[in-house]
Amino acid sequence: MATEIELKLRLPPGSVARLRHNRLVRSLSVSRSVTRKLYTIYYDTPDFDLRRHDIAFRLRRTGKSWIQSIKGGGGATAGLHQRYEWETLLRTAQPDFTGISDPSLIEFFKNADIREQLRPVFTTEFKRSIRTLCLPGGSEAEFCLDQGVVSTVDASVPFCEVELELKSGGPLSLFQLALDLLHTVPLRLENVSKAERGYALASGNKSPPLKAVPVQLFAEMNVSEAFKAIAWNCLNHLHSNETGMLECRDVEYLHQMRVALRRERSTFSIFSKAFSKSAFSPLVQELKWLSRQLRPARDWDVFVTGTLADVCAHFPELPEMLALREQCEAIWRGHNENARNAVESRHYTEMMLKFGAWLSAESWLAQSDPTALNAAADTASRAPVKEFAETLLAHRHRQIKKYGRKLANLDVPELHALRIIVKKQRYAAEFFARLYSGKKAKRYIKSLAAFQDILGRMNDTAVIERLLSELPVGQDKNGMHEAIGIVRGWAASLVLMKKPELNKTWMHFKRNDPFW
Repeated sequence: MATEIELKLRLPPGSVARLRHNRLVRSLSVSRSVTRKLYTIYYDTPDFDLRRHDIAFRLRRTGKSWIQSIKGGGGATAGLHQRYEWETLLRTAQPDFTGISDPSLIEFFKNADIREQLRPVFTTEFKRSIRTLCLPGGSEAEFCLDQGVVSTVDASVPFCEVELELKSGGPLSLFQLALDLLHTVPLRLENVSKAERGYALASGNKSPPLKAVPVQLFAEMNVSEAFKAIAWNCLNHLHSNETGMLECRDVEYLHQMRVALRRERSTFSIFSKAFSKSAFSPLVQELKWLSRQLRPARDWDVFVTGTLADVCAHFPELPEMLALREQCEAIWRGHNENARNAVESRHYTEMMLKFGAWLSAESWLAQSDPTALNAAADTASRAPVKEFAETLLAHRHRQIKKYGRKLANLDVPELHALRIIVKKQRYAAEFFARLYSGKKAKRYIKSLAAFQDILGRMNDTAVIERLLSELPVGQDKNGMHEAIGIVRGWAASLVLMKKPELNKTWMHFKRNDPFW
C-alpha cells in the first residue's frame, strides 16, 4: 500500500500549449516528456456500494498491460489529494480479488454479492503527458498533464487538468510550484477527481451544498496539531462549495462559503491566544478580503428570498411593492455576479494556494510567542490541546453569562456584541467537541445555535436598513418610499415578536452545563 499525495489543478484547454512550453517546467525537468494514451474502467455495483464505502475500483490499460487499482480513505483540501492506493498487475481486463492484501479490503470483497454485482459504471480516456521534476529544496514530483473525457453509456464530459504527484519531500513544494505557474497559466485548484466526475455523470446527481464536517481531534494532540487540523477542515468546507456557487445552482452554496470563512476567521481568533498574531496577519487579511466580496451577495440573498418574499406575499397586488422587488432583485443579481467574479479571479486562486503552502510549512511555529499561552502550556507547539480548549471555552462561557444577566436591558450594539461572542463560542465548541462526551457537547452546541439564531434574526433589522439605503429611490417615481416603509415596519415587528423567544432560548442555554 502507498499513500498518494498530489495537487490537482484545472486549466482551460486553450492554455495547454502554453503549459507544455512553460520555461519553469522545462527548467525543473529531469526527464523527457512522455505522452501515453490511458483507458480506464471504473467498477461498482448498481447501488454504488463501493462509492458509499469511499472505495474507487478501476482497471487501467497502459499499452498492452492492465493495472488494477483500489483507492480509498484520505480526502482533498485546496486541491491537495491524499488517498491510500493498492495496485496489482493483471494479465487480462478482468477484476482479480486474489491479490488484495489489505485486511479491511479483503473483508469487504469477501461479500459474494458485492463481487457478483460489480460492473463497469464509467470510463475515462485521455492523453497523459508525464515528466519528472526536481523541485527547489530537493523534493521530487511527477508532472502529469491530462486531457480527455469521462464517459458513461449515455453521456460524456471533457476534462483538462494537471496532477502534481509528490514522489519525495513535502507538499509545500507542490503549492510553491503551482504559485509560480500561476503567473503565466490560468490554473485553478481542483478538488474533484476523475472518479467523482464519473459518478456525478453516472448518477445524474451533482454535489449538494456541503456543511461543515466534524474536525478529527484527539486528546493527545498538541495546540499546533489541532490548529492545523481545524484550519484544513475550514479550508475544505470553503472549497467544497466553490463549484456549486459558481454554477449558480443554489444560494446555499454561497451561504456555506460564508460560513466556512467565518469558521476559518474564528479559528485564527482562537489560536491567536497561542501563537503570534503577526504570523496570522497576512492570511487574516486575505480572509477579510474574500468575506467583503461575498457578504453583499449573501445579505441580499437572505433579504430577497426571506423578508421581502414574505412581505410581497401579503401585498401581491401592490404596484409599489412589485417595483421594490424588481429593484431589489436587480441589486441582488449584481452582487451575486460580483461574488462569482471574485471567486473566479486569480486573486482567489492565489489566496487558496498560499493558504495551502502556509499550512503545509507550519509557518506559525516559526513566529510563535510562548508567553501568549495559558499557564498550563509550555510552548505553543507542545501545549495539550484539551487544556487549551478548556481555558478558552470557559472564558467565553463566562462572557456570555455576563451579558445574559442583563439581557432585558441590552441595547442594539450590545445585542450585536453578544451575538458575535455566541457565534464564536459555537464554532469553538464544534471544533473541540470530539475531545469530550458526545451527548453533553451536542446539547450545549444545540442551545448555542438556537441562541445565535434568535440574535441573528433580531440583527436582521439593522442589515435590512443598510440594504434599503442602497436603493435608488431619490425621485420616488414608483412610490417606493411607501413600500420601503412597509418593509421597515414588517422587520421591526418581527424583532418585537422575537424578544420573548430570546429570553426563552437564554433560559434554555443556562440550563445546559458546560461539557468541558
